[in-house]
Amino acid sequence: MKQSQVSTPAVAGERHAVAGRLCSFLRARHPVKTAENVAAETGIPVATVSSWLDRGSSPNAWALLNLVGAYGADVLCAAMENPPAWLRSAARQAERERVEAEIAALRAKLDEVQP
Repeated sequence: MKQSQVSTPAVAGERHAVAGRLCSFLRARHPVKTAENVAAETGIPVATVSSWLDRGSSPNAWALLNLVGAYGADVLCAAMENPPAWLRSAARQAERERVEAEIAALRAKLDEVQP
């Protein structure tokens, strides 16, 4: 029977680095009540998100898929040290769409207050 590989210090260090990058991304996205906001957007329990933030641990595959569902390519780019060009491009396009939607909402609000 095949046994799983033992984690080497290099692998453990990379896992810790990925966890740190993810936590930084989540804190930047939600500077206040990070765990609560991430939980609300992803459906991941607050306690789980809190444990990542407190311990600098990484999400499991299920949680990562929920993070991608909520934050798109941005979260994967944040997690990877050197994301591939196609992923960076997808993240830039998503950011562009978010900013355009924000501008449209602000224009609509401005139109409401025009004399």
